[in-house]
Amino acid sequence: MPIPFGRYTLLKKLAAGGMGQVLLARKGEGDFEKLVVIKRILPHLVEDEEFFTMFRDEARITMRLDHPNIARINEFGTEGGVHFIELEYVAGADLRRIEKQAAATDTGIPIGVVLRVIADAAAGLDFAHKARDTRGAALNVVHRDVSPQNILVGFDGSVKLIDFGVAKAAGRSQHTATGILKGKFPYMSPEQADGLELDARSDVFALGIVLWEQLTGRRLFKGDNDLATQRLVRACEVPVPSQVESSVPAGLDPITLKALARKPSDRYPDAAALRMALENFALANGIASSSAHLSAFMHELYAERIAKESSPTFYEEDTGLTDLDAGGLPRRADQPTSIDRGKALASAPVTQAITSPAPKRRGGALVGALVALALVGCAGWWWSTRQAGVTPAVPPPPVQPAVIEPTPPPPPEPEPPDAGAPEVPDAGTPEVKKPPRPVINIKTTR
Repeated sequence: MPIPFGRYTLLKKLAAGGMGQVLLARKGEGDFEKLVVIKRILPHLVEDEEFFTMFRDEARITMRLDHPNIARINEFGTEGGVHFIELEYVAGADLRRIEKQAAATDTGIPIGVVLRVIADAAAGLDFAHKARDTRGAALNVVHRDVSPQNILVGFDGSVKLIDFGVAKAAGRSQHTATGILKGKFPYMSPEQADGLELDARSDVFALGIVLWEQLTGRRLFKGDNDLATQRLVRACEVPVPSQVESSVPAGLDPITLKALARKPSDRYPDAAALRMALENFALANGIASSSAHLSAFMHELYAERIAKESSPTFYEEDTGLTDLDAGGLPRRADQPTSIDRGKALASAPVTQAITSPAPKRRGGALVGALVALALVGCAGWWWSTRQAGVTPAVPPPPVQPAVIEPTPPPPPEPEPPDAGAPEVPDAGTPEVKKPPRPVINIKTTR
């Protein structure tokens, strides 16, 4: 069942993990409805300053990047205490899923399709690299996470970059210290793997890795673990694509190898130069690589899914929202649905509901001290009047002051258990190592 979320109606869960959710939502009413994507972080991560700052910076940076090849961010807001980003919805799949779908159906990815996707991704990157703020100051954006998972391909033939969450940019609230690595190890440049200062040519290298892998159907830098992968990236030994996969035109070898040069100075100076090289190659060799050809390939590859999603009841079936409560937030099985403190304490374990006896001991001691002071004061007044020879009008009866034996303090009691909420285990999802992707036989469109 769809779930209300402020001005939105949540329709489907697209992705979820230990840090946040990505949800398909409907915005507006009647003739003004449109589909959008809601990306939101889990409530406990709002208290994580580093993660929340990264989430906010992603929205702030991407909202300034208005380009056809960058997925647009429309809004950054809060609803019911939940911070979210509203993104443009792209009906399609990311490049990694397209690889898997093509392998599962034994369908090769045509060279023209590969060239169109990489060229359009390069166009989006070049715009981001050269973007300026409203005062004309350069933003100096470096994506730092260019990978197949962050390149969306629409059924309409559109190509869009996503996820600028770890992007480096001028004016960013959070800065990465030297030696701290952000991004995916198999898609890092050598200078990124070394923790050095980055510029746009690092993204060119990462996009070159994606190009090499799409042409050959193999992984370029993939070790048994992150450390082994990092060593492969630093060594930067790149086989010639046409020697790895015979269907790759030899003319693409120098273009790919130039993008993957170890030294930044030996690469293309910017993403625009890489794009131009790919466009010129497709034009000179008569390769069908237009957006229309890309759209036709996507419709053929995802024919069944497209037909299913065209059904009016599609968004009411298989929503995946069963684990969301009325407020739209995921919760643990042991977490109370009410935030009322009285109910929470009443339902808590006995060891948590019992209050500490220490405040009572302190209260009793205070009362005893006040009584003792009062007795001492009366005795002092009586003694002073006798010394002065003054006889009171109504003499008080003689009072023998009582001797008060001090009561030894009770032995210290052990500290009571913490009355706070039980420690919440990390909500992160453990990384599961995926099996290697099957080799894709790439067909060249004549």
